[in-house]
Amino acid sequence: MLLNVKLYVKYLNIDIIYMDTIFTGMKDHVDGMLRQWQNARPDLDVSPLAILSRVMLLSKHIEKNRKLVLAPFGLDTWSFDVLASLRRQGEPFSLSPTELRRGSIVTSGAMTNRIDRLEERDLVERVPNPHDRRAILVRLTSQGLELIDKAVIARLEGADNFASRLSEQDRDQLTHLLRKLLVAETQASTHP
Repeated sequence: MLLNVKLYVKYLNIDIIYMDTIFTGMKDHVDGMLRQWQNARPDLDVSPLAILSRVMLLSKHIEKNRKLVLAPFGLDTWSFDVLASLRRQGEPFSLSPTELRRGSIVTSGAMTNRIDRLEERDLVERVPNPHDRRAILVRLTSQGLELIDKAVIARLEGADNFASRLSEQDRDQLTHLLRKLLVAETQASTHP
């Protein structure tokens, strides 16, 4: 089915209406929402919602899938993230609690609680820092290493299953565009 659609493009503060014929066989919930906004408030440019709404909805699907993949390993997203951060370091698979916290958005108290819980399960251990006698490192135990190695494989299989719906070229293009948005947002939030 073919349909004429008006695309509003702002360039040098001049609205240009571009008529294009597009294939409408692929629709999602966001298309309906945008159409409703266009009908209800034609004076508004709701095109940014085409991106943001889809990213938010995809994020929910991704997180749901991530939880399902990690559940058989007795892991949730935060525990996977801590163990994976340690695993990515290579031998001796250790970081300071502060370094672990930098990769997340939790308080030092919350990170201490997470380390405690993983230590109770014998997945990590606290060891003296050989470079600073006043500090400790959090290190994967052999049990933690074995578990994260299995969980990472399952996580990557789940991620590949999700991403395989796109061609390699589409995956590369989407990766580039998302990186561009993330870098810009990170820079804007650190230098308001």
